[in-house]
Amino acid sequence: MKPNWREISEFVLLFVALPLFAAWQGPVLRRWIIPELWLLTLVCWFLFRQDSPTAWKYGFWPQSPRELLRILILFGVGALIVLFGVGVAQPAMLFSFPRQQPWLWGLVLLLYPAISALAQEFVFRVFLFHRYRHLWPGTIQRVLASATTFGMAHLLLGNWQAPVLSFVGGLMFATTYARTGSWLLVTLEHGLWGDWLFTIGLGRYFYGGHA
Repeated sequence: MKPNWREISEFVLLFVALPLFAAWQGPVLRRWIIPELWLLTLVCWFLFRQDSPTAWKYGFWPQSPRELLRILILFGVGALIVLFGVGVAQPAMLFSFPRQQPWLWGLVLLLYPAISALAQEFVFRVFLFHRYRHLWPGTIQRVLASATTFGMAHLLLGNWQAPVLSFVGGLMFATTYARTGSWLLVTLEHGLWGDWLFTIGLGRYFYGGHA
């Protein structure tokens, strides 16, 4: 198949040029990161609906409920590893958020999955996998493209930890979406990890932005 230059240009604009511009203007744009995220989500939703008005129906429900068990086991093991790592490397950081601001921490746990994770998973998984399936025809290609652009989107936060952690998380989330085709499950997985990072103190690298 010949390259579709319209799709290539659109992909570069949305997932390369825009994150680099956001990183350049990071201190200004961080103040409005959630409205900006939802504006991007609306743009992607409009483009997605152009492709297929009913395509979203096939990206929500899981193909196999057993995938939920896989997500929970992976999260349980990974969460313990991350907890140990933070405890060794930055013991003062451990659980600093719930200890210092318990009410705000509780609010983040409730709102983060619905306000941030849901939108991000639509943009970087559902939309990217569907819209650019001809640019990235292989599953591994789509997973890597998704994880890389997800990490790049966190450059505006002005530290190296957020893009690196987001790339690793992006690999997990993209793999889950590739396996299940479920927006619901991948949002749940993202929400679990995001809430955990905020709980154990790593959320400071994502303040003013999305995790």
